[in-house]
Amino acid sequence: MITKKDVRPANVRERFPNSIVPLVNGKALIEAAKKNSAMIMATNIRCRLPVEGIIRASMATKAPVMYEIAKSELNYTEFTPDTFVEFIVKENERLGNTEVPFSIHGDHITVKNPGEKEEVRRLIAAEMKAGFTSFAIDASHMENELNLEATSELAKPIVEAGFCLEVELGEIGAKSGSAEGFTKPEEAEWFIRELVARGIHPNLLAINNGSIHGTYFGTAQEGIQLDLTLEIWKVIQPWSVDIAQHGITGTSLEKISSFINYGIRKGNVGTFWQNISFGFAMNQNGNALTTEDKGYVKRPYRGIPDELWEEIWSWAKKTGNVGGNIKKANLEFAAKLNAIGTEYKERITRHAYEEAVKLFEATKSIGLADDAWQFAEKYC
Repeated sequence: MITKKDVRPANVRERFPNSIVPLVNGKALIEAAKKNSAMIMATNIRCRLPVEGIIRASMATKAPVMYEIAKSELNYTEFTPDTFVEFIVKENERLGNTEVPFSIHGDHITVKNPGEKEEVRRLIAAEMKAGFTSFAIDASHMENELNLEATSELAKPIVEAGFCLEVELGEIGAKSGSAEGFTKPEEAEWFIRELVARGIHPNLLAINNGSIHGTYFGTAQEGIQLDLTLEIWKVIQPWSVDIAQHGITGTSLEKISSFINYGIRKGNVGTFWQNISFGFAMNQNGNALTTEDKGYVKRPYRGIPDELWEEIWSWAKKTGNVGGNIKKANLEFAAKLNAIGTEYKERITRHAYEEAVKLFEATKSIGLADDAWQFAEKYC
């Protein structure tokens, strides 16, 4: 029996009628963060290995988490929408989480041209049925007018169901290192105003403010422009929309801890967990240490067994999946990753736990569980 009122949305109750874990509307987490001047950590796990550590850290600190998977990740991980939700729910059940609300977020539900809208519409419907409680429509690859039209159309069922909605203006990582591709405040004001006029009121706006997805290779460095972020946040405050920060891997904890002062309410951490699972050496900001040929430095005392990593790297070189494309190993080697010995799983869990706690501290999300419960009652 659930220890508190069942605050799960209808789609979650229908999918998991006997569940004991609080998978809630993503709005509840964002509202709890707003109330407490905090930020929610959203995590793209890539594989199963870091999840136990994240859940245990969440339970210990009472920090809510958004577990998310992007449309693209459905192509290079073992997960479907159904199996992703099932895994997150079952792990929370196995570990006894009945007290700390969490949500499941459809990250980067990408539509790159108008011809993809029907495919994306079907994915949104599948994710809703699977039990997702938060969604990010990403039509940022298209020019602004087409982005507006696609976002307005595709977000309708999300808004009608009352779920958390994130939208995107300015492709994340586009023309990285150059202000030419950055989102402009006047564009953001126009975009949110026009969405609201069409009956689409997002909770979060993702922008291109200098971050990238994945690892910073060579001389590339993290370059999130916080002054620009604040400008954008201020112009969208008439509609109480906050910022979703993508591409946090490689960013210092000190800088992450300042994000909330710039309107950032949700922060995506993805490649970092992959680094932990694979056992990569990292600098103090969590960026993987790499070689000139876009290889990685594997620590023998971290992550998966060295023998498995050697097999993965051999495959990567043979197939051209070096550099950022090492992420594709999550699907190719899913069975072997899931079958590693207990000692390796435990050291990944320990590492993920410690790093999750640091991120919860940096995002000031420790102890938000009780407020998240209260807002979940409002949005269930």
